[in-house]
Amino acid sequence: MLERRAARPSWLHHDAGDDCAVIEGGEVVTVDTLVEGVHFGARLSAADVGFKAVAASVSDLASSGARPRWMLLALSLPPDPPVLPWVRAFARGLAEACTQFGVYLIGGDVTGVPAGGPRFVCPTLAGIATSPMLRSTARPGDVVWVTGQLGLAGAGWSLDEPPPEALARLRRPQPPLSFALALAASGLATAAMDLSDGLAADLPRLAWASGVQAVIDPARLPLSDALAGCPDPLALQLSGGEDYELLFTSPPGAEPELAQLALEHGVQATPIGALRPGRGAILIHEGGEPLPWPEPAFDHFGRA
Repeated sequence: MLERRAARPSWLHHDAGDDCAVIEGGEVVTVDTLVEGVHFGARLSAADVGFKAVAASVSDLASSGARPRWMLLALSLPPDPPVLPWVRAFARGLAEACTQFGVYLIGGDVTGVPAGGPRFVCPTLAGIATSPMLRSTARPGDVVWVTGQLGLAGAGWSLDEPPPEALARLRRPQPPLSFALALAASGLATAAMDLSDGLAADLPRLAWASGVQAVIDPARLPLSDALAGCPDPLALQLSGGEDYELLFTSPPGAEPELAQLALEHGVQATPIGALRPGRGAILIHEGGEPLPWPEPAFDHFGRA
């Protein structure tokens, strides 16, 4: 980040610090980078990478309450193995995701990297939001929610023999787009963000942005039956990452309306804790003593 930033122009409503930038007219823009060996490896086919490139950024748009519209795509590829077969398979997965999420590819760029280097996939997606959701607007007393079942994709990435459900979630993320759009329109969410780096990394970001402390009961985290027999499923739920689910907060008392909204959109939405004055996040089993918040399982610069 630059040490000094220019004053925010009037046409830019929200910028750094949220999942997306919000521009006048309700246009919402996000950019992501997928690096071979970091975000995808041998367990993902080229088609899987193409699908994930779209789905990961759709997850950002969903968390802002934005309906996807267009995408720019930059690819950097080594000459080995032969480029064309990989690109053709990648394009199939990309097209599948664009069709599913309503994204139109309007252009991009392709460059080479030295032989033996990793592939880079860098999508920029934009959408339209009538009522953008932010990280910074949660309040003490709000309820903390997550969608889906956490830890499946993390198991698909990290376990030596992951269950088939975990590999499927890793290869084909399914951000809850229709639910997120309905949630934004309902006004029931006080804050929201994309849950992609794992709850251990992402929840403190929302809490710090809103100036609150999140108190989470680990027993309430939604657990897939596929993870019940895995070693330390709680660690996967908290720190596995790659969930591409929605983390959001709501006023107390909104639970029946949110449960109905989730049912209408075929999404599992689970209240996992609450917010109170303070900073950061802690774990408290019901009736127990506070536990330290877990460290994220991964850090891009090797600090964890």
